[in-house]
Amino acid sequence: DYQTWNRRYREYMEKIHTGKVQEIAEVLRALFLLKHDKELSFGERKLLDQAKTLLVKELSLAQNILEADVERELEAIFGT
Repeated sequence: DYQTWNRRYREYMEKIHTGKVQEIAEVLRALFLLKHDKELSFGERKLLDQAKTLLVKELSLAQNILEADVERELEAIFGT
């Protein structure tokens, strides 16, 4: 089931703009999976960075730990 980039982009942006951690995490996961299949475009990389930054900030606040520690955890999970 192929979705065009524009459709995926709109879908990802809608999820990011909800501000919900689960929605942001879904975008991050989808883009990491896509990254393993192909090289991400500039727009996809930008979305990946945006989702990662938001998720790191949210988890850092929720868990009361440093953002750097959250980033390390995400890197371990996603194998980056």
